[in-house]
Amino acid sequence: MTDTESDTVEVPPGITGTEGIDERSHVQDEESPLLPRSDTDAKVKALTGVGTIIAVLLLGEFISNADTTLVMAAAGRISSEFNHLRDASWLATGYTLGACAAQPMYGKLSDIYGRKPILLLSYVLFALGCIMSGIGSQMWVVIFGRAISGVGGAGIMTIGSIIITDIVPKREVATWRAYVNIAMTLGRSLGGPLGGWLSDTIGWRWLFILQAPFFALAAVLVIVKLNVGEKADSTSKGSKLAQVDFLGTALLASSIVSIVTLLDQGGKSFPWSSWWTVLLASSGVSLLIAFVLVEAYVAREPIFSLRILRRTNVSMAYIIGGLQIAAQLGMMFSVPLYFQVTQRASTTVAGVHLIPAVIGNTVGGLVAGIFIRRTGQFKILLVVAGLVAGISYLLLFLRWDGHSGFWESLFILPGGFGTGIASASSFIAMSSMLPAEEIAMATAGYMLIIGFAIMAGVTTSNSVLGMEFQRQLKLNLRGPGSEEIIQRAMADTNYITHLTGQLREIVVNCYVSGLKHTYLVSLACSLLASFTGLFIARHQI
Repeated sequence: MTDTESDTVEVPPGITGTEGIDERSHVQDEESPLLPRSDTDAKVKALTGVGTIIAVLLLGEFISNADTTLVMAAAGRISSEFNHLRDASWLATGYTLGACAAQPMYGKLSDIYGRKPILLLSYVLFALGCIMSGIGSQMWVVIFGRAISGVGGAGIMTIGSIIITDIVPKREVATWRAYVNIAMTLGRSLGGPLGGWLSDTIGWRWLFILQAPFFALAAVLVIVKLNVGEKADSTSKGSKLAQVDFLGTALLASSIVSIVTLLDQGGKSFPWSSWWTVLLASSGVSLLIAFVLVEAYVAREPIFSLRILRRTNVSMAYIIGGLQIAAQLGMMFSVPLYFQVTQRASTTVAGVHLIPAVIGNTVGGLVAGIFIRRTGQFKILLVVAGLVAGISYLLLFLRWDGHSGFWESLFILPGGFGTGIASASSFIAMSSMLPAEEIAMATAGYMLIIGFAIMAGVTTSNSVLGMEFQRQLKLNLRGPGSEEIIQRAMADTNYITHLTGQLREIVVNCYVSGLKHTYLVSLACSLLASFTGLFIARHQI
């Protein structure tokens, strides 16, 4: 692939143009023969057009990511109102199931019907789910609304990423995606405090209902500013529907629902050693095998073509992106718990300790974007990213012993920095050698992996923490009443914060030991991602 080929943006199905940009004036690299250095006015106009489009996408990305932590902050209050406190986790699980089940279909649907209509549909589904959750009179209605919002949230993430790859030259993608990552990270960071404040003041129902007007605004901006229409197409609606692989979609969605339910609810709603575990695991694997067979031998137009995984760098990029996200989310799950238990920090103060990781994500993404834009190289970034992130997990394991000071709380910065580099670079590695017609499908698969990795990272860390914490408690607490102490400590961190004297010291040390094992899991994931980066094919974009 020549520089000219890699920098020329092809207009994919469903896109006829963008505001301030046409097929003759796409943003080009400084050396591009299609845009002379003297033509600065055209370049500024093109950059302004791209910036306008991505700015429009940022509102939806921000709200959809803030929604996750908004609900986490109010989950206890919501479930308690319905006398279903044990079902609080289903508010997050419902969203995750909807998002993961719907994610693979968005790439194909956007190719068939166009990016803009499918993005608007995603906004409508998200807002509809929010309204259902806000007015729900029973717990199952609220959870079902969360699942509908998850279906919409999957489209917001996927279509936004696809549009960026459509309109931006490959060397510029990492830079522009860094701004999207900033919006996503800020949303997740601000959602928790805002959710707690809103639920304490005007009630948890408004957490959901107030999101609908913002999505209405986002939809209006898309309609007015995102000038991407469908190509003139004489294909009938029936013929378009015939292109959708409904059987493959149903099999993949069912498989994902089984596996996600197992990973998310195992050890909570049912023991790991139970018939539920066997049933969900066997059904998930069986349905996945059936999906592979259907895509390979039955489907005329697969919802996810397996040949994409044979493309250079795609499968490696999926693995690297997934491992790095799982590593960081596992760490971000454990950090607030560490400060809540060891220093009796409030939920808000404990959450503030995540800021260095957020800053690291932002800076890492921007650095990766600048490096790729100037050099066209990304393999070295993928190898180095895991090593840089691993510094955090190693420092946490060695130095966080329950008495961490201010400066030691900054140890999570390299983890965020490395993950920011890896996230930007792995997306570029995935898309750099794909033909235009496969970008949307591959992007949907990448987003599915990232969503699955977020859930798997938190679930794995939670399971490792729980098992090691329990083991340490049983080793160090004996005698009358020890079983009750262990059960209460395992169930509620507030119980630990109210302990005093030697008992508190023992329990806290056991908890810190459990947390240390989660850091080792993150370190292993990060180093494995770095090692996988060695197998990325060298390619100059």
